[in-house]
Amino acid sequence: MALRSLAIRKAIGLGKSVGLGLRGLQTVTLPDLPYDYSALEPAISGEIMQLHHQKHHQAYVTNYNKAVEQLFQALNKVDTSTVV
Repeated sequence: MALRSLAIRKAIGLGKSVGLGLRGLQTVTLPDLPYDYSALEPAISGEIMQLHHQKHHQAYVTNYNKAVEQLFQALNKVDTSTVV
C-alpha cells in the first residue's frame, strides 16, 4: 500500500518537491507586497489595494493549503477518486 501511495505521489509530481514536514506537507503563506498599499495612488486607492491583497489573495493561499491537505490525505488513504 505504501508503494502504491509513493507511485501515485510521483505520478502527479508530489515526490520530494512538496517538502514533507511535521504535518506531512508544506503550506504556503501570503507574502508581503514589496511596496506600500498606497504606492499606486491615485490610479488605485491604498484601501482597495489592502483589501485586494489581504482578503482576495489570502483566499487563494488558504484554499491552496486546504487543497494540498486534502490531496495528501487522499494519497495516504489511496483514495484515487479524491486524488483525481
